[in-house]
Amino acid sequence: MLRRTLALSVVMVSLAFLIEAQQQRSKRARRATQSGERRSSKKPARPPVTSFVNDSDGRELIVRLLDVGEGDATYMRNGSSRVIIDGGPDPETFGRYLDSLGLNNSTIDVVILSHQHLDHYSGLGELFRTARHIHVRYFFENKDPAPAATLATLRDSVLSRVDHDSLVYRDTDDPCFDGRSICTITMTGGARLHIIAPFPGGDKANNRSTAVKVIGPDSASFTMWLAGDAEHEEINWFETVGYRLNPGMSVDILKADHHGSCNGVTLGYLALIRPTWLVVSVGARNGYGHMHKQAKSIYRSAGVQWYRTDRNGTITIRSPGDARGGFTITPERTGTNLNGPGDRTSRQAGCTGGTR
Repeated sequence: MLRRTLALSVVMVSLAFLIEAQQQRSKRARRATQSGERRSSKKPARPPVTSFVNDSDGRELIVRLLDVGEGDATYMRNGSSRVIIDGGPDPETFGRYLDSLGLNNSTIDVVILSHQHLDHYSGLGELFRTARHIHVRYFFENKDPAPAATLATLRDSVLSRVDHDSLVYRDTDDPCFDGRSICTITMTGGARLHIIAPFPGGDKANNRSTAVKVIGPDSASFTMWLAGDAEHEEINWFETVGYRLNPGMSVDILKADHHGSCNGVTLGYLALIRPTWLVVSVGARNGYGHMHKQAKSIYRSAGVQWYRTDRNGTITIRSPGDARGGFTITPERTGTNLNGPGDRTSRQAGCTGGTR
């Protein structure tokens, strides 16, 4: 009787252990299923652009206004030369573009930071990640003091490459380190960059933006003007200091100052630049109302058509480099002169008129 009781007790204990183990396995399975469902509900991160298979290394000049949201990032290639102006607000997004462009294990000849705002410099840190093995030859910025820790980190990376990788670090107030306000760099395919000193008396970071004029291998075929986030104070100074004559401000394409803000354009500015096309780097529902309705009214009145990254995606400009070869503009998504869902009328001083 005692043996039967002991045997029954052993069986009951074993059965309890089996039931508990089965319950634990069921709980783990449910958690794994729920976790998998949560993970599967999120779309996997993908590069903004999967590849740039048509980039060439001949005389063709390629300019890409990258879709990085509310910020700026521009990539240029001509011959074997590569240039980057600004890196947008998000290192991860900019890093995926570096992958898509095949820039890991390569040399970037010129990097230009237009001014000290995060939506222009934050992504540039990716260029200095050791795992990317990217060699930067020249880095240009105005070197103004700035309290941001993220900018300090970027500058530390630049200075480290000065010491260990022969990087040349230039102040855009003296871009060629020779006292001249304009520094001209010729790319290996024949295109030229004029890096232009910013307004020395700018009252804020936007009005210390470095302007760049791009000239195609055939100067009659393509020119472009990029001036960061320059506002009325600085764009008026561009004319008074003589940039209208040297290097000349009349171009085919204008990259909109300050993401299409009304404080980055005037009719007088457009009369100097005389662009046929405008390209705007702007984020959807960006919180600032860009593009401002007043700015769009000014562009329309001057007969300037536009593409914008929030609606059109990355915008690619190509000029073949041949005499009278012209240029093409190809957006990822079609549509010209589009409005954005967050575009609004600005109430800031100096922005008047225009509500369309």
